[in-house]
Amino acid sequence: MNNAIDIEKFVLRPHLVIVGAGATVDSIPNGDRNGRKSSVMNGFIDNLGLREIIDGSGIQFGSENLEDIYSTLAEREDCKDVREQLEDSIFEYFSSLEIPDTITKYDLLVLSLTKKDYIASFNWDGLLIDAYQRMRKITDDLPELLFLHGNVKAGYCPFCGHFGYYRNSCPKCHFEYFPTQLLYPTRHKDYSKDLFIKTQWEKFEEILSKAAILTIYGYSAPKTDVEAIEKLTKAFTRYSDNRFFDYIQIIERPGFNYSEISNAWLELSGYVHGHLNIKESFFDTYLAEFPRRSVEGYAKVNLKGWWESSDVSFDKDKGVNYTFKELQKFISPILAADPFKSL
Repeated sequence: MNNAIDIEKFVLRPHLVIVGAGATVDSIPNGDRNGRKSSVMNGFIDNLGLREIIDGSGIQFGSENLEDIYSTLAEREDCKDVREQLEDSIFEYFSSLEIPDTITKYDLLVLSLTKKDYIASFNWDGLLIDAYQRMRKITDDLPELLFLHGNVKAGYCPFCGHFGYYRNSCPKCHFEYFPTQLLYPTRHKDYSKDLFIKTQWEKFEEILSKAAILTIYGYSAPKTDVEAIEKLTKAFTRYSDNRFFDYIQIIERPGFNYSEISNAWLELSGYVHGHLNIKESFFDTYLAEFPRRSVEGYAKVNLKGWWESSDVSFDKDKGVNYTFKELQKFISPILAADPFKSL
């Protein structure tokens, strides 16, 4: 990557963001519009008020992790009723979450990317879709969303495979979208059984193999999710000879210990020659420093030796305190012109 044509090709590649439960928790730290919280897998049952359902199984679980609890229920035929009750309650709870009226980090995340970029979510909640819907009022040049475990606000057409907001109809077949099935956290997941999830993964793997920057936001790649980690690794290493300048950023909670980083991410870092960093906030990433120009900004700084700073960045002190109109005005210079056109 030491000539102009190579850099020009590099900046055309997508930025892929993977979001997990930690991203939703971080995006609504004070709860949703009605104060309802989300949760990561550990402590999920009590955080979402589902303890009564679990107690009804009569099983003494040795873990507070939803994946361990659900996997145990799924492996026992005598727990079918409890498992289905848990599934219904999870779907109902996440369907009830509403994005706050104030700007969230999900809004900024969606707005920080463009049509060549992607956000792949492991989350069931629809807050990312809510953010996408309202950011469309600012611009329709937004990233494509992928839902690797299904989503309560995503719908799809079983006839042609098109998908979108669950209340819409297929623009090709004109049928109302079918609700997507949620992929619940069993120890061994089948990513090919459901048509929607299968096609989402196929697209995800294609983009992961091509992405110049991979940002992992609140997703720990649990060791128990063997199938997902294998698919991630296989896709990322598809063109491993061409990833020398590629970059991985991980957004984790403040005070996160580097020794706790998933082996999956450490393995991937070897293919990008150690170009991996952990950030404590969305506002410390290239997404916030160079909104809508993250790959271009990264290339300008690291491949061209640029020493200046972006004219337009999402600031951690102001970011989520914008009103909608203020955010629209703030981002308008980037929508109108490319500050990195010299690339």
